[in-house]
Amino acid sequence: MTYHDAMPPGQPYGIYPQQNQNQQPQQQAQQPFQPLAGYHHQHQHHQQPYVNGYQNGHPQYLQQSRQSQQPQAPYAQSACPQAPPTFASNNPVNLSNYSSNPTTSFAHTPQTTTAPVQFVDPSFLQKQNVPPIQTNRILPAPQPMTISSPQLPLPQISRHNQQIPPQQIQQTTNHHDQQQQQQQRKPQNQHHQQQERQQQPNSQPLQPQSSPHVQTHQLHQPISQQNGHRPEERPLQPQATSTEMATPRGLGRPHSVAKLSASAQRTGHVETLPLLLCVAEDCFAKAHAAASKVARSMSDNEVKEYHKMIATGLGCLEVAMNSNKLWPRLEARLCLRYASVLIEETTNIMEAETALTRGILVCEKHRFIDLKYCSQFLLMKTLFQRNPRAAFKSLDTHIMDATMYKHAPWVYAFRFLKAAFHIQSGTAADHHALENLRRMASIATTRDEKAMFVMVMLLEGLCHLNTMKDDWINRVQNGIAQAQKLQFDDAAHLPQLDVLLLLLDLACSLRQKSHRDAAQKLSALQGKLEELRNLPSWSSVSHELFLPIRRIVNDATPTLSRDTEAVLRRGDGAFDYLVLSALGKQESFAMAYIFNGIVALYKSTTLGRSSTIWTEAVRLLEDKNSGSGLKPLPDALAHAQWAKGVSNYAQVLVGLQAATLSDWRRVKTCLDALGTAQQPEGFLDVLTLYLTGVFKQGTAKLDEALMIWKDPRFAMDRNGIPQNNTSHIVSELCILAALNRIWIMQSPAHSNDGETAQLLDFLRPLCEDNPDLDIRITYNLVLASITLDPPLPINQVKQHMKLSLNGAQNTSNTHFLSIALNIMRNKLFENVVGEQALKSARAGTAQAKKSGNLLWMSVAEGMLAQSLEQQGLKEEAEKTREDGIRLANEAHVRTQVE
Repeated sequence: MTYHDAMPPGQPYGIYPQQNQNQQPQQQAQQPFQPLAGYHHQHQHHQQPYVNGYQNGHPQYLQQSRQSQQPQAPYAQSACPQAPPTFASNNPVNLSNYSSNPTTSFAHTPQTTTAPVQFVDPSFLQKQNVPPIQTNRILPAPQPMTISSPQLPLPQISRHNQQIPPQQIQQTTNHHDQQQQQQQRKPQNQHHQQQERQQQPNSQPLQPQSSPHVQTHQLHQPISQQNGHRPEERPLQPQATSTEMATPRGLGRPHSVAKLSASAQRTGHVETLPLLLCVAEDCFAKAHAAASKVARSMSDNEVKEYHKMIATGLGCLEVAMNSNKLWPRLEARLCLRYASVLIEETTNIMEAETALTRGILVCEKHRFIDLKYCSQFLLMKTLFQRNPRAAFKSLDTHIMDATMYKHAPWVYAFRFLKAAFHIQSGTAADHHALENLRRMASIATTRDEKAMFVMVMLLEGLCHLNTMKDDWINRVQNGIAQAQKLQFDDAAHLPQLDVLLLLLDLACSLRQKSHRDAAQKLSALQGKLEELRNLPSWSSVSHELFLPIRRIVNDATPTLSRDTEAVLRRGDGAFDYLVLSALGKQESFAMAYIFNGIVALYKSTTLGRSSTIWTEAVRLLEDKNSGSGLKPLPDALAHAQWAKGVSNYAQVLVGLQAATLSDWRRVKTCLDALGTAQQPEGFLDVLTLYLTGVFKQGTAKLDEALMIWKDPRFAMDRNGIPQNNTSHIVSELCILAALNRIWIMQSPAHSNDGETAQLLDFLRPLCEDNPDLDIRITYNLVLASITLDPPLPINQVKQHMKLSLNGAQNTSNTHFLSIALNIMRNKLFENVVGEQALKSARAGTAQAKKSGNLLWMSVAEGMLAQSLEQQGLKEEAEKTREDGIRLANEAHVRTQVE
């Protein structure tokens, strides 16, 4: 259960296109300009909601209305002559209106009287083009004023902003617009322009008058609405004259101020926060779309490109988080999204905890219950990686809080998270873990949520299936029975739940060695999968399971929203849904093939049919379409590793069956395939090592096989628990490795009576009462076949053979049965003349042929030839002996692999 905030890339974090917001300020009587502290302009506007953390969308920034001295300047001029300002070339100042600095440095402060200062609301840059407000106000001519205008300094122009490439400026006004604006100019503006030309020094060249003029009634409009331009457009900049182009870059160029200030101010008003969030989500979406492909190949270039996209998205989110324009909910969402990406894609756990803590504080202050629960859910996952005990304790606190406020969906979410932590810790069958599952089952029963109850029962059965307790079978069967009692209720049926129930029931029968029942349950599983093959509600790509939860009617504090879709999703009807990860459709078919091959081992009359079925499972798991979809790279890697693990398990099964059929070349092929893949530490690593030992022993490399069976990974303590692993599969493999050592030490070249006796004393308590029937059968076969000093009494040998024969018949294992019959013929009917001895030899030969093992077939043919010769049937005995020799030679040839 991983948190991934899935949102439309074009509308990230609740920022939607602003519509129906073209609200203009109320037209009130104009008052003379009175500068206050901080140059706060007291215009009266309609009361608007808080956007970006400020009223009316943005803080009101200072907009300089005074332009440099150019003939085409549309502003009213002061009565005093204005001296041309000087600018320092090595002291640039950014003209961006979104400067976060509290003060602005100025290079020169001319003592002039400027026009009234215009304050512009930058939020108009995000609005649609609105017709200008018609007003008859004209700035007065120079005359004595009752209130003097403030003397504002001119900002410096940085060297970078002095020139703007013409190709980067979009032409938004045509020739018709310029002619229309020239016709609307008033005579008074022309008179002021003539006065400006007369006041300029003679040495200064005249500037071209090709730039568009701004009418006087446009002075109090937003910059984005002057000249009829839309917010995203900028007018064409007039080309400089030859005199301007000849001016050195190091000198101040006051004439470029008027030409560049308008465009620079327009670009400075672009809102960057939505752009940052959109870029971040686009980077994440592009990276996650390629995650499945990257996880399969893991090439350096693809991984580097993926990490580059994730780093770019995280950088954008970090810049957005440090912005001072975040309203509370956006800040909480940003913290949640930023932390979720850090947890999924990086190992920066402390940074993620810091972001989540900040988000939780914001949620508590503003009562964002949904975001608070979701942040706490993610925080528990980070805490579990660092301190599992603290995570369990904090989870109990959150469960109590959600229970007290009767937020049942989040009670389920936290309890399922606690169950997942127990499974990862290897304590799934402990008392606290089972008590947590029983509490969930009780809540589901009280709220009449049947699908939730079935899921909890199946999860409890899976926990018991992975244990080594004596009563595991009863506990698993109890969970299956509790789930099956709702089989006639449609509310309890979901495709994933039905398949999981059948898989659990089949696995339980296979572990019980009830192969007849397993065949029937396999048929039911195959029928269900064929029924669900074309079901549209079960996607082949998605691995999500939606468990319905009854919605609380008239909930005053909603705890579910779009922001909680990674854990809990709102439904259309009367149910909400808890989101869990489950087997996909393709993976379910692959698991069905794996179980089908195991069942076919005991009932198939065609040798090697199971290997064909397992090969089909490998083909499904290696399909490129398997596990595709938008997901982070760690999740894609986890899915790819799971599929690779199941594929490797199928390869081991194919190799073990090939060893049973004396096909050592195919065993070598399987080992080569397993050797190229990096095996994670676990039972698959030990299982691959066990197959390697079987290969060495089967090809008569006994010294190498003995070294493998003595590997530390096969070491156990006195309780039969592996030293490096607690899996019951590894424990069984360790017992089989020790029994193989005893069998090898029966060879005269490797005989060691002391070590053999020590191993038997060690294995006796582990094998005699082992819950696995195959382990008990193998142990009895070894004791019945080996030679000890002193030898075992004949009664004990007969007892071991009887137990092995009964076990082989109960499990329908033809290979065990052929070994048991041939050992019985060798121990009880050697050099015995009679019909019983001949029947025993013929039975052993028949079972050896069914098993398909060439070595045991040659041994059985040799003993049958000996019994026939003792009975006087020399012709048949000679023919049988020739068959035995031929099989022995063929078995020897097959061992010559390397």
